[in-house]
Formats: sequence, structure tokens, C-alpha cells
Amino acid sequence: MLPKLGIIAGSGQLPIKIIDACKSSNRAIFVIALEGQTPEATVSGVPHMRVRLGAAGKIINRLRAEGVADLVLAGGIRRPSLLHLRPDWWAIKFLIKSRAYGAGDDGLLQAIVHALEIEEGFRIVSPDSIVEHLLAQSGFISTEETDLGPYMHDIQIGIQAARELGRRDEGQAAIVRNGRVVALENEAGTDALLKSLIGNHPSEKPIPGSGVLIKMAKPQQENRVDLPTIGPDTVSLAAAAGLAGIVIEASRSLIIDQEAVCRLADSTGLFVRAMESSEIQGLCHDDSSLGSIEGRPAPLICVIAGEASGDQLGAALINGIKGRLPNARLVGVGGPLMQQQGLDSIFPMEELSVMGVAEILPRLPRILRRIRDTVKFVIDTKPSVVVTIDSPDFCFRVAKHLKETGIPLVHYVAPSVWAWRPKRARKIASLVNHVMAILPFEPPYFEEIGLPCTFVGHPVTEIEWNDAEKKFRRNHGIPHDAQVIAVLPGSRKGEVTRLLPIFLKAIRLMKPSGALKHIVVTTVDGTDGVVRAALRDTAIPVTIIKDQVEKMPAMAACDVAIAASGTVALELARAEVPTIIAYRVNPLTAMVLKRVLKIPYVSLINILEEREVMPEYLQERCTPTNIANALEGLLTSTSQQDDQKAGFASALGKLAVPGDAGESIAADTVIRLAHLHTR
Repeated sequence: MLPKLGIIAGSGQLPIKIIDACKSSNRAIFVIALEGQTPEATVSGVPHMRVRLGAAGKIINRLRAEGVADLVLAGGIRRPSLLHLRPDWWAIKFLIKSRAYGAGDDGLLQAIVHALEIEEGFRIVSPDSIVEHLLAQSGFISTEETDLGPYMHDIQIGIQAARELGRRDEGQAAIVRNGRVVALENEAGTDALLKSLIGNHPSEKPIPGSGVLIKMAKPQQENRVDLPTIGPDTVSLAAAAGLAGIVIEASRSLIIDQEAVCRLADSTGLFVRAMESSEIQGLCHDDSSLGSIEGRPAPLICVIAGEASGDQLGAALINGIKGRLPNARLVGVGGPLMQQQGLDSIFPMEELSVMGVAEILPRLPRILRRIRDTVKFVIDTKPSVVVTIDSPDFCFRVAKHLKETGIPLVHYVAPSVWAWRPKRARKIASLVNHVMAILPFEPPYFEEIGLPCTFVGHPVTEIEWNDAEKKFRRNHGIPHDAQVIAVLPGSRKGEVTRLLPIFLKAIRLMKPSGALKHIVVTTVDGTDGVVRAALRDTAIPVTIIKDQVEKMPAMAACDVAIAASGTVALELARAEVPTIIAYRVNPLTAMVLKRVLKIPYVSLINILEEREVMPEYLQERCTPTNIANALEGLLTSTSQQDDQKAGFASALGKLAVPGDAGESIAADTVIRLAHLHTR
């Protein structure tokens, strides 16, 4: 006798089919009906409990009490916002531990399956193991074997587009018409995708080339809980949208009520075809980017950054775009790194690299002029998409003037609404169309108010330097037994002017240890002259690195670091360098920040770990004596160093995208929005 089956039921016909199959085989079942998601008719007359989705602990306890051993997840389940989810303690622990809520559906489902199987002891079974007759078999589902020749180009493009979409864990389906991708599925599902086309195209009998719906399983899909599914409604909507046919993947798709699907397909003149994996692979021999499969010219993409950290993010983004669209044209505002990747910058980015109320005011006229210059440039060139990177004081003013142009506006690096002024999220939603977040907990803050937000991972997790720190010391004549201290006072002139004298005095105050001290400083174009002038008469040996290629080896070669807060703290963590954070701003700026900040730390490592992994010395605590004492302690205490490195590993793990970290989700997101705009 088969073990008792627990059914976590969503919407649609699949849960009903599974319940009916279990009744026919006399298999014992217990159904979890989700409030607001599972129709009453689905569970009528069967043992069940209705419960809200966030009460995960209650669900698990009831399943155990009912003697459930096997578990199946079936039917559509809408992912609520965190506010409406109202997670219980089990769900809260799961969300914190898995960090999968900001991932796509497949990433979240894989995490759920792991928790239910490994931690709770249930066996997850796939729906097709219970309703095997629903699994699509190779061939035509419709009665007549249609000549696919006139549709093959659209089918090929659609398969590649659906595979690309699935690889990004954003959806399973694409609609292609006359060689162009006209719609891509999102979290709303296939029915919503088809409804978006109804009314835009005539619904008479399709003619060759009038469009196909392609629905494919995601490459890394957890087949036991999320197989692509079609049914009679899919066929009806496809016909109403004026499509010629539907292509699905054999053995990895479910067909709800195949008889009705066949009957509807025949009556509307649609073909429905299930293709074997080998057929699909043959059509995808050229697995290129969305840009080339759509057969259109590569779009003009505008990327705007305002400071060194943005230049780094922009360079990685452009590299990802160029890897997918080699002929893409990149314009905008950027620094040397973005320009090395092929960006044509309309003016020097360094003109925008200022921070703080007191610092911005003297340069406000020039900044306002550059805002006008940038807006005019975008309106004149009409790019397919505009990406603004960080620097909200500049970027959001540009976005405000561009909002009515209809050009998609993407902001890269979600503003820290979780840290200060959370109501800014609504204002941001009025300025841009999409946000790309580098922190896993950020998307819900924006999705809650209707602004699409994609967690793209933090680029720092992908930095490699090939263990070049020993070579760095040798190339720069640094003795192998020297105590090497990284001195990193920031990437803006104002920061360097304030912090570098404090950092240097701290090193001079350190007690003699018997080991030779050596300072390593990294600079950018805007600060190189200031740094070299300040270090001209320093008695301690100094190595100044401006070449960004040497930046990570230089950091990794250091024993400890003293750094301003910012992206550099993450880079030091990636290089596993024990670090002290020190920062001081103009008193006026400090007064403003003190009133609005809602977080206890400024270093992202500390924020992610919710403890002071990197000691912070801010404002009045940012003194040479305090910093000298902290550096001495860090250099001599193995336990402090080990504690920091453990914190680094934990924090950086939270910044990585689940799955293949080598893929540029940011580039994929920008390309998709560019193509949707130009279709």
C-alpha cells in the first residue's frame, strides 16, 4: 500500500486531477488548502485543512499528525508580499536561512523542497508520478499533423527566448510573431501573457507566421514541483490572441484534460506540438543572446554612473551586455573602467563625484548643468533603455526629466530605503520602471508598492585575482615579512582630504613591533594627485596603485586595512583582509545623517551579519589614537582575524545569487527591457 499523500493545493485543475487519481486507487490523502488561493470546489468532500500560506509550522505539524509521508505540491500559488505573507517562526527561519525569497520561482521552490525533505523528513513526489497520463508525449496533441515549416523560424526563436528566460528563473514561456519576440512570461503566468495580446491582434484563423506560444521547462527546474502546464484555457486564450500554435516540451510538460485540448485545438485551427529534448537541442545549436535571436539590430543602451563604485558596477554590466550583444552601442556617463569596456562618455564622470550636503552645495551649478546636458543627450539619441547607477542625487533628477519619454528607466543598486526614509520607495517608483538590487532582502520593499525589482547579486562575489598577492609583493619590492597595511581613504577628493591625514597619523602612532611596516594605497583618476601629494614626505615605505587590474592583488597582499565605508569594505572582505572602518564627514552632513539613518552600522558586512564584524570608528571616534590601537590589536590577535574572516564568508554568501554565479543577471535584465521597448 502506498504511503499517505499530503497535497499542498493551489489553483487550477491539477490538484483536482491528483485527488481524483488517489480516490480511484484508494490512496489515503490529506489536503492543505491555502487561504485565498485554493478554490473551495477543489477540496469539497476530501479531508483537508484550510490555512494561510505563511503558517508553515502549522502546516507541517498537521501533516505529521495526519501521518503523511509523501508530499506533492500542485497548482498555481501566488507569491504574496512579505507583509501579506505574515510568516510564522518556521517560515521566518526558512526565509533567513535560505535567502531565497528574492530569487525566482525555481530558486524558491528548490529551497522549499530542500527544507521539507532534508530538514522535515517528507518525501517530495512529482505530480506526473500520480497522474502519469497527463505527461505530454512527443508528437502532435491536435489531431492533424500540421506542416511546421512556415513556423519553424518563430519556433526556433521562441525556444531560445524561453530557455534564456528560464535560465534567469523569470518565466517559462515566450510568444514569437514574424521573427520577433513579442511577449515574455513573468510571475503573472502564461494566461496573463496571452491575455496581454488579446485585442491587439485579430482573432480570425491564423495564417503562417502569425505567431506561436513556446512553453519550456527551465534548464535547472525542480520538475517535482513546477512542471510547465497547459490546458483548455491555454488553447482558448492562444486562439483569441491570434496565434497559430503552441509548442511544449515532451516528458517535461503536463496537459490538463488532453481530450479537451485536442478538441479545442482542432476547432480553432491551432496546432499543439510536444517536442522531444533532442529536437529542441537541434533547434538551439546557436544558443545566443536575446538580442541575436530576435533578429534585430543591437540596441543603443545608455548607462550613467557618478562615482568610482558605480564605474566598477557599470563596467561589469557593460561587459555582460557586450558578451551577449557584441555589437551593442553603449553611451552615457562613466569613468575609466566603463570607458575601457566601450562606453562613450559625454563628459568626465569625476565632475559628479561629490558627497554630502556641505560638499555638494559649492558645485551645485555645474551638477545642475550636467543634469540638463544628460537629459538633452538622452532625448536626442533615443536609446532603447537608460540605466542609472547609484548616485541618486544626480540620477533621480535625470530620471525625473525622462519619465515621460517612454524610454525604460532602470536604476542599478536599490536605494537603501531599509536604512533611512523608507517612504522614498514610492517616490522612486514614480521615477523609474525597474530597480536592480544587490542585496537579497531589498526586492520586497519595492515590489510591495508595485515597482519591479530584480536581485542581481553583488559583483564583489564574482571578483577573482588568481592568488596574485605573493606576486604583487615581489613585483613591488615588498619584503615577505613586512606588515603591510592597506590605507583606503575613499574615492572622492573630499573623503581623501579629510581621512588620509588621520589614517597616516594613526599608523605613525602604532607601537614598534619589530617588523617593517609598508603602506599600500589604491587610487582613481580623481584622487591620484591628492594622494601622491599627501604621501610625498611619508617616512614609511608606500606603494600607490592606480591600475584597477592590480587593485584586488594589492588588497590581498595586505595584512590589515583601514578603510572608509563603502564598496571597498566588501572588496577587502572578498580578499579576506582584516579591516578597520573609519569615516568622518562634514558636521552639517553628519547632523542630517544622524536624524535619518535607521541602521546601527555603516559597513555592509556588519549590516548583513547584524554585528560589528569590522570595527567602526565614526565621526568623533574617528581619531588617530583609536585607529592605531585598533590596528595594533588586529595585527596581533589571531582570534580577531579569524572572527572577521568567518563573518566575511557568511556575509558574502548572502550577496551571491542562488545558482550559477557566473551569469550576469543584471545584463540580462537590461537587454530584456531594451528589447521589449523596441519590439
